[in-house]
This record gives sequence, structure tokens and C-alpha cells, in this order.
Amino acid sequence: MLKVFFPLLIREPRSVSYTIVFGIWGEVLLYCLLHDQYLVRLAPEHFTVYHPPLWGIENEPLLAAAWAFRASVGPGIVLGLAALFVGRLGRWPKMPVTPMLKAVALGLVVTELCGLSAGAYSWFTGRTVYPEIIYPELTRPLITSQSIQVTCYLAGAVVGLIFLLWILRWRMRARA
Repeated sequence: MLKVFFPLLIREPRSVSYTIVFGIWGEVLLYCLLHDQYLVRLAPEHFTVYHPPLWGIENEPLLAAAWAFRASVGPGIVLGLAALFVGRLGRWPKMPVTPMLKAVALGLVVTELCGLSAGAYSWFTGRTVYPEIIYPELTRPLITSQSIQVTCYLAGAVVGLIFLLWILRWRMRARA
């Protein structure tokens, strides 16, 4: 089975493969860095109390950046690899790299807007968006930060799936 897929990947220039995988991860990393920098200012205890210590870092913005880096690796690389496979594998027309990267940027904006909407709801109402068991404590800053985080994870998963389906649809239409 692997012999069927590997020759198709080998024909793809490394520069294209790396641009897709690491370009998407880079966008996710930048998003995570910016996202966590406002979260650490909203609720520093989100990182200092409710996350385990990381690499001996005590400076709160630096700690948030370290967590952003760590949190971006899995989703960024997995989404990049999935986009590479869905967008470039096989005999159908290959989706160009630029539209993929632009679509990821748009998806990250949509994801953050969903998170900010949930956070605004929690901030202004003082109420949770999700069941209370998800929240480490019920202070306004932590309700808000946790509502943002959970919403961004959920929205990011949905947006990522839509992105991959969009690539597949593009390729199906391009072959016709």
C-alpha cells in the first residue's frame, strides 16, 4: 500500500511540499502567538496556574509564547500534511500553494472571530458558554479566556475540515 502513495509524493518538489506544510504551520504558529498574547493579559493565571510550568519560564508573555509554540506544532503540522495530501496527491490537477495559504489565513481569522464572540458573551454576561465543569474557576477573566479557548479549538477543527473539503472540491472541479 505504501508503495502506491510514496512514488506520487516523491514526484512532488520538496520546495512545494515544505512550503505547504511549514507555511501552514507558520501561519498557525503566528496565530497562536498573537492569540495567546492577549489571553495572557486577560487572564495570566490561564498560563501560570492552570498550565503546568514550561521550560522554567516565569515571564508571563514569554510563557504564553512558549505555550503558543507548543500548541501550534500538532495542529499546524497535521493540517499542513493533510493539505499536502488532499491538495497535491494523485493525478487530479494540483491545487496551487498560494490559494491554500490564503485560505488558511482566512480560516484563522474566522476561528478567532468565533472565539472572540464567545469571549465577549462571557465577559459581558459573566456566564459560561459551555458546561461549568470545563472552567477551572468561575471568575470573569477565566470564564472569558476559557470560553475563547474552547471555542477556538472547536471552530478551528470545523474550519480545518471545511478547508480540506474546499481543496478537494477545487480539485474535483479542476479535473472536469
